[in-house]
Amino acid sequence: MRRRTSAIAHEFLAIDEGLAQLLHVAERNPAKNWIVPTNHAQARDLQLIGGGRVLVGHDEGYSEFNIATGELLKDVATYRGVTSVRRQPNGNTLLAGVNLSTGKNSVVVLELDPTGTPMARTVFPATYLRLLRQTEQGTWLMMNQDVIREADPSGRVIQEWAVPGLRHAWKAVRLPNGRTLASAGYGAFLVELNADGSVARRFAEKEAMPPALNARFYATFQLLPNGHIVLANWQGHGPGHGASGVQLFELDPAGAVVWQWSDASLISSLQGVLILDGLDTSQLHDERSGVMAPLEIEREQSSHVH
Repeated sequence: MRRRTSAIAHEFLAIDEGLAQLLHVAERNPAKNWIVPTNHAQARDLQLIGGGRVLVGHDEGYSEFNIATGELLKDVATYRGVTSVRRQPNGNTLLAGVNLSTGKNSVVVLELDPTGTPMARTVFPATYLRLLRQTEQGTWLMMNQDVIREADPSGRVIQEWAVPGLRHAWKAVRLPNGRTLASAGYGAFLVELNADGSVARRFAEKEAMPPALNARFYATFQLLPNGHIVLANWQGHGPGHGASGVQLFELDPAGAVVWQWSDASLISSLQGVLILDGLDTSQLHDERSGVMAPLEIEREQSSHVH
């Protein structure tokens, strides 16, 4: 295990795409650690959905796991090409991916009710998608290969940004200041875009990172409340990549690496990460304001009661 400093320690969930497994690591309490198979290829997305569960998106749909034990609690495997999943405050689930139930090459977002019945479908003229994230304004940020698109659920594309160097771009979130923070995939950099799409900040570029990190593919990241960013540095498909680079690391606001984690005895290639520090796993969380925060299910439910 490699670590830059012992001053920071995290509890986190991570997707090891290379070995098709899900990890729970509690650095200050290793007795809580576990590793379980995802049971599906291409697991890519993670979300806290309340009730002590984590939602894991995979190629055929999604699974739900108990965070305390790693027990598989639910598995939906009725699709092909799913790349992102998001549980909604009303209990529905968004499935986003390529060619979902359309029979043509397009990006599709399905909204399923709790029984799995499709309630809505939105189709976009694109052929590649990684993660989808929602904003506080109700729009969707979609990573379409070398373009970041913002659209609304009706299918209207509001704006799109082609940033030089994006290649299999992975994830974007909207920040409180109106900028958009994104990870560049094989481009191996992070970028903040102004509202007009111009580059406000481009940082953590692989050429500037310590060689031992082996900055290769910037996948899932998480913005922490203190302004730090934890990033998954994916190293390749399949087994055998565990000793290649440092696969999780944390950047402070100046872009310096202040924490890192990688264990060749346990992993091959980490692609997803979800830092649990200070989060209430009994509640549904999302990143609609940039930082992971609870969504107010109870308020919506109580409005129906009264």
